[in-house]
Amino acid sequence: MRDDLVPGNSFPDLRLPDTTGRERALSEIAGGQPLVLAFVRGWWCPKEQVRLRLLVELQDELQREFGRLAAVTVDEPYVNGAFRAGLGGAFPFLSDVDRKVAEELDLLELTDETHLPFLPFTFLLDSRLVIARIWCGFWYWGNPTADELRLALREIVAAEQPSHDPQAIWEAGGSAPPDAGIDAPVVWIRESSNGHELWRGVHEGPIPEVGAELGRSSVDGRPWVVRRIEEANGRTAIHLSKEGPTGDPRLVGHDITAGPRVP
Repeated sequence: MRDDLVPGNSFPDLRLPDTTGRERALSEIAGGQPLVLAFVRGWWCPKEQVRLRLLVELQDELQREFGRLAAVTVDEPYVNGAFRAGLGGAFPFLSDVDRKVAEELDLLELTDETHLPFLPFTFLLDSRLVIARIWCGFWYWGNPTADELRLALREIVAAEQPSHDPQAIWEAGGSAPPDAGIDAPVVWIRESSNGHELWRGVHEGPIPEVGAELGRSSVDGRPWVVRRIEEANGRTAIHLSKEGPTGDPRLVGHDITAGPRVP
């Protein structure tokens, strides 16, 4: 493994084709959330089938909260598509057929001279693609368990989101200071109508004016509008809340379901 791939350093923002053939960047897949990134030997390895089945079992839980998943293999998109469909995966499977990424990051399993696949590494990246944890599953027991991933993700959320302890910040004034949580020069903070912090993320680009629209809710489609700009300790916070009337509380504003548990 390349020397700079250690906790605390940024992981490269790789671009690789998914099962549709479209190139996807890790930053696009993560969408400003923590990312579980699994480098996988391939469909032919029975240990990897078990490992990926574990991630599929976690996908609803993980991707409904604050996190994303992605897998990378040396197989072509068509093969990855069949592997993903067979497992019931709802996260991207990326292809490094020419092994350019595997060689660049020094992640090839050199003892498998037939397939020359990835070593089964799992990287946990925070919302800025900074490495938080690394596991090597050359021996299967080196892979993270579901509970290890849950605990590591809990640590990231606690470090990045002041609302991990919501009542403390609400009682102290509604939102935590700009320099709390995610370590970034500029953050946006989404709040309720009465100024209670929901969550925050890194803002890229110029700082918008008060009253500007900064995205729309994925739940009810209402715009997130800039209410105020706060400066403190060299950091900037863009405070946002939704504009417009709320909908009927008896109607769910999305069509997301977790689906039945498969035994």
